Amino acid sequence: MAKQSKFKIWGGVPSFDPKAAGLEVLNYFLLASAVIGAILGLVVGSLVAIVGVPDKISTIIGFIIFGAAILIGSTSYSQAGADETKLLGAIPLDLEHYRRLGSLVEGISASIGIEAPNVMLLDELQVNAISIVGPMRTGTLVITNGALEMLSRLELESLVARELVKIRTGEVYYEARLRSFRRIFSRYSPRLLPYSYTREMLGRDIAGDIGAVTVTRFPPALISALIRANEVVTPRPATASRRLFAQFWFIPELDGVTIDERVMEMSEF
Repeated sequence: MAKQSKFKIWGGVPSFDPKAAGLEVLNYFLLASAVIGAILGLVVGSLVAIVGVPDKISTIIGFIIFGAAILIGSTSYSQAGADETKLLGAIPLDLEHYRRLGSLVEGISASIGIEAPNVMLLDELQVNAISIVGPMRTGTLVITNGALEMLSRLELESLVARELVKIRTGEVYYEARLRSFRRIFSRYSPRLLPYSYTREMLGRDIAGDIGAVTVTRFPPALISALIRANEVVTPRPATASRRLFAQFWFIPELDGVTIDERVMEMSEF
C-alpha cells in the first residue's frame, strides 16, 4: 500500500513488540504490588513495634510483607491472561453451522500464518467482535449474533481479519494481561477502568483497522462494517467484568466513541 500511516503497526513501523508490551504490564504489576506492600509493611511493622516487639524484628516483618507483595504481584502477572471467555459469558460456536464464518476464519488464519483460533459466540444484537485469550491461553475470537446476522461476507471478512491480526501480532496477550491487572487492582483504584474514549485508544483502533485491510486489501468492506456496527445501538451489560473489555472491542463500549477518523483513515487507502 502506498500510504504510510503514523498509526501503522501491522506490516510497518512501529511494529507491535509483544516483549516490550509484556514488560510494560509487568512493571504495572510490580509497581502496584510494591506500593501496597510498602504500605502494609509499614503499618504492620509499626503496630508490631507498638506492642513491644524489638525494632529489628518489626522491621524484618515489614520487609517480609513487602517481599511477599512483590512475589504475589509477579505470580499474578505470570498467571494473567488465563481463560477470559467466562468473564464475557461467551459460548462455543459451531462452525459447521456457521460455515461462512468458519471458512473465513480458516482462510484468514492460513494467510497470516496462525492456527485457526477458537471461535465463541456472544448472544447480543450489537454488531461487534473482540479477540481475547481463551482456554489453554489460546487466542480466541468472540463475535456477536448481530455481526453474524447483519454483516455481508466482505464486511464479516474484514472484521474477522482485524481480530485475527491481533492474535498474530501477540497484541491479544498484552491486552489480556492489562485486563488482569485492572481486574486485580481496580478494587483499590476504580480509575484504572476507563470510561471515556481517548486519542491513544483511537490510535490503537486505527492500527487494528490497518492490520485488517493489509490482509483483505479491501478497505471499503471495513468502512462499511464500521458504519453498520456504529448504527446499531443496543443495551449492553454494565457489569464490572464487562467494563474490563470496554476499550478492546471493534466498536469500543466507552463514552465519546467516534468512527469518523477511522473511516477517514481507511478511505485514504
